[in-house]
Amino acid sequence: MKWLLTLLTPWKSELFAMVGVLAVCGVGATIAGYLHIQRQNEQIEAKDARIGDLVTANKGWAAHSAEQDRLRALEQQNVLLLQDKLALIEQQNTAAAVQLKELENSNAEVRELMARRLPDDLRRLLEQQK
Repeated sequence: MKWLLTLLTPWKSELFAMVGVLAVCGVGATIAGYLHIQRQNEQIEAKDARIGDLVTANKGWAAHSAEQDRLRALEQQNVLLLQDKLALIEQQNTAAAVQLKELENSNAEVRELMARRLPDDLRRLLEQQK
């Protein structure tokens, strides 16, 4: 081991300078790495907060979409019910028109009444039923 110290003695000051430069570079790299990691952590926290906000917004949109689907289903049910009601009204209208025609054919008074001038509102109502 003594032989190594003897061999390195002429370059002792250069070796100390090199170790000092490496130490300074190491400290500088450590500080730069630390600052870089801190910046990345800040970015991750900002993105995490943004993702949390987006998740909350998406939950709101999902609830809104479910409500829209429910309203569309109700609207469809209403349309079907209204179509059934319209068909029933048309059946009743047809039946009333048939009854009116039979009454007109079988009863002379009704025939005479239908032959005379009727008020416009009554005539429109009766003609609608035919």
